[in-house]
Amino acid sequence: MTIPPPPGHPHQPVTEVASRERVKTRFDVESVRRRDVRRLRQYGPPPGVSFPAKHGRASDPRYPSPSSFRFGVGFAIDLLLHLAAAVGTLGALAGLPNVPFWYPLLGGVGAYVALSIINRIFVQWAFQATVGKALVGLCMIRDDTGGRPTLWSLTKLWLFGLFGTIVNVLTSW
Repeated sequence: MTIPPPPGHPHQPVTEVASRERVKTRFDVESVRRRDVRRLRQYGPPPGVSFPAKHGRASDPRYPSPSSFRFGVGFAIDLLLHLAAAVGTLGALAGLPNVPFWYPLLGGVGAYVALSIINRIFVQWAFQATVGKALVGLCMIRDDTGGRPTLWSLTKLWLFGLFGTIVNVLTSW
């Protein structure tokens, strides 16, 4: 009968639980041209060029196409889409008889927030782009691996955007 080595001993077999531990990494989400991502996946990175540690930054040769103007246009399309849902809901609820004045306003704000969450978190997670970004040819990538963003990273991005908007509105008065 052999005695197993004590835990932590160099000859102790690695347990399955220890091998499944995930390493947490911190990353940001970047917006890049979809055609650059497609080209990078198909042909690989350009040869003989040194690459920065982070994907999708302005000086990254893996994503050479400019995207700032497209990002602004995509954001405007998304904003108009969200506003159209809010105005449509507000108009539909305002036409109802015997409704308090605040009811349509609350419904419009709720429609804006709901569509914003669906578009900027769930649609972007599923397709790597919101409706507006997809129409202008952009997609979102992780800056550490160049892969698709996680659901949690998109949720944090949406929450920080909401918080930043609230702070901007309150400090501009």
